[in-house]
Order: sequence, then structure tokens, then C-alpha cells
Amino acid sequence: MEVITINNKKMSEFTLIDVIERQVHFTKTNTIFDKIDFKDYDEGKLLAFSEMLEDVNTLKEDEFVDKYQNIMKKLAKKFEDNEAVEDEREKITGYNNAVVTIMMCINPHFEYELKE
Repeated sequence: MEVITINNKKMSEFTLIDVIERQVHFTKTNTIFDKIDFKDYDEGKLLAFSEMLEDVNTLKEDEFVDKYQNIMKKLAKKFEDNEAVEDEREKITGYNNAVVTIMMCINPHFEYELKE
């Protein structure tokens, strides 16, 4: 299994971009989970990470948080209304979990707030 190289930068220089890039790397290269079984889930995660990487460079913290809280609310409604078919549900779940992972880096409270 390929392990991402640690840059050994000062922790004060370690950014949210670094966290997201490492999540992307892990999702693409991990051998812990069967790639076939997690194809749709991983696709959702990678989509969320890609979008968040773009937004980290352009949005302020409150804009970023608001954007992803709104997305999460829309996804939760889609789940509640049973609008998603199974493959789409897996993709949405991956997307959801990726967002929660990154939002928790901003504020650990989001782990619980986003589940509501």
C-alpha cells in the first residue's frame, strides 16, 4: 500500500487543503476496502473532496460552512423522501461522510449538527 509522503512542514503551516488532499489520496489508494464494493461510495467522497478543494481557495469560513450545511440539508431531505436509488444512495452517503469529515476539522460540533 502506498503511503502519502509527509512533507514535514511545521504544523502551523498544515492546512485544510492538506487534510483534504490526504483524504483524496487515501480514498484513491487504500487497500482496506474492496474497491468494487465501495465504487459508488468512493465516487461520492471524491466528488465532495474535489468540490471542497475548490471552495477552500475561494470561500471564507462562514461561506464554506453555510454552503455545505445547505448541501447536507438537501441530501438529507432526498434520503428522507426516498428519492435516491441504491447506487445514488451510496454515492450520497460517501459525499455526506466526506463533508462531515472535513467539517469536523473546522468545528467538531458539526459531527452532531449535521446528523440532525
